Amino acid sequence: MALPQDFMKNVLRYKMGYLDFRGGVEGSRFEGERREHEAEIKRILSRENLEKLDEGGLIALANNLYAFMWWAKKEYLVDYWIRGAGGLDKLRHHLKELLYSDRNLAERFDEFRKNVRGIGVAMITEMLTYFNPREYGIWNRRVKEALLKLGLTQAARLGVSRLTGKEYSSIIDILKEVANLIRDPKRLPDPDLLDVHYFLYYVLTIAEEESETAAKESLEHEDIVNMLLSIGRGLGFDALREVSLAAGARVDVVWLAKIGNLGELRYVFEVHVKGSIDSLLLNLMKASQDPTVQKVIAVADKEELEKIRRESSALKMLSDKLVYWDVMEVERVNELIEELMDKMRKLGLTKL
Repeated sequence: MALPQDFMKNVLRYKMGYLDFRGGVEGSRFEGERREHEAEIKRILSRENLEKLDEGGLIALANNLYAFMWWAKKEYLVDYWIRGAGGLDKLRHHLKELLYSDRNLAERFDEFRKNVRGIGVAMITEMLTYFNPREYGIWNRRVKEALLKLGLTQAARLGVSRLTGKEYSSIIDILKEVANLIRDPKRLPDPDLLDVHYFLYYVLTIAEEESETAAKESLEHEDIVNMLLSIGRGLGFDALREVSLAAGARVDVVWLAKIGNLGELRYVFEVHVKGSIDSLLLNLMKASQDPTVQKVIAVADKEELEKIRRESSALKMLSDKLVYWDVMEVERVNELIEELMDKMRKLGLTKL
């Protein structure tokens, strides 16, 4: 598939912003996480480990794929994969054929799709990419949207969930061309297709977010709290505001879930718009000592989050529990939750 001139110009137009972003604190951290997933998936799917792959190994695989980060019960997911292949032995066999067979990619891809039900294109291509990012690329709805945004109108003809092996091979050719375009002698001398996926993620999400941030007034503290409550309730949590969890620790939002005999699990949110970061961190430290609290989340804009990261870096008691959430992402998630709930109401599937 020949790349249009406008598409190549647009790739180059975003290139410098992407290189600047990935060289920053947030970009470097995200890149580090992706490479950790790459190393872990290569280990799980090595020839030696694939021979003895069991349910535990499949759960570890799911834990390292972004497509399944939100799945709470990955045991159900793994059981679904095993049943979709006709048993664990057959699933191992088909994985070995997909990853290590000498046949061409289109044949291997189509054969795996035919014999293993329940594992979709997004998961297969993400798994392949982490396994060998020199040869494989990720294909999902967001990648397609990014290519269309860049001006590759031919991408509109390519399916997402019903992709063929031949089509996937042509997509990889496109992604390798993009890798050539984003190469930089000093900052990115030898990009692979994980780098390309990161670039497309930047084009679709970060670059748009940066332009929105520049044009948008800051959200008020109360607006952000209300969005967190809406998201929590949309996800099925009991979402409460201004909750006292410990002496002197009154937090902005708590998501609460009751898990059978396990009791209660809590996620604690503190919103920071302006003021003392010390006060926010003190509240989160106190809240983190509650054994029912799974994570404590600092919510702020990108600039303030960097300050919070720096000031919290020496607080060891927070290192395992503290999460950072950009308010722009909170707003985007809230919009998606509202859209989902509206569709559910129209279908008559909820009375909320």
